[in-house]
Amino acid sequence: MSEDLRRETIEKIEDFLAGKISKAEAARWAVEILAKRTFGTNELVLEDAITALAGLHDEDERFDTAREDLLYFRNCLLKETPYLVSIEFPAKQVAEEADEYKPGEE
Repeated sequence: MSEDLRRETIEKIEDFLAGKISKAEAARWAVEILAKRTFGTNELVLEDAITALAGLHDEDERFDTAREDLLYFRNCLLKETPYLVSIEFPAKQVAEEADEYKPGEE
C-alpha cells in the first residue's frame, strides 16, 4: 500500500469531517485519484476509502457517504480497526462450476 496515499487519504477524511474542506473538494480529489490509479489487492481498504470520498459528489445529501463510514475507513487506514471483506458468489453458479470441475484437467 502506498504510504503517502494512505496518509493523504486519512488527512482528506479528517479535513472533511472537521469542515476544513467541502464535500465537493473531497470528492474531486478522490475522483482524480480513482481516474489515474489502479489499486492492488493489498489496497482494498485504501481504494474503498477513496471511493467513499468520491461518493460525496452528489448535491443531494441523502446519497452522501455516511460520516460513520468515513470514520470507519479512517480507523482502518490508521490500523485501529480491522477491515473486514466478504466475497459473495451466487450459489447456483458455484454449484455449476463445482459440477464441471474435473481434477487433473486444466
